[in-house]
Amino acid sequence: MLDLILVLLAAAGGILILWCILGMLLQPVFGKNMVTLYYAQGDGDELEQKVRAYRYLREGRVAGGRLVVVDCGLNAMGLGRAQILRRRYDWVDYCPFPALVEFLAFHDPTADH
Repeated sequence: MLDLILVLLAAAGGILILWCILGMLLQPVFGKNMVTLYYAQGDGDELEQKVRAYRYLREGRVAGGRLVVVDCGLNAMGLGRAQILRRRYDWVDYCPFPALVEFLAFHDPTADH
């Protein structure tokens, strides 16, 4: 009986190791040059929740790079929330929508500057 338990545990351990290796190989590779855009408007009620979700993805190495909060009509409260999050996390940027093209051109890793 003990032999059967040891065989099952060894098999489960081997499957777990293979599963982890396969997960590492299939995991998308996002570099530091990736930019994710979040379009925010109004009070920015969901802004902190979205930033925390992105932080979770960064910690799990599913996402990387910077998160840009694009102002598509934030009011004073929403702008305040965006600025607080920008100060709290060094990987969060803020950009008004009219300046988005210039912002992305400046942060383009493939462009010649």
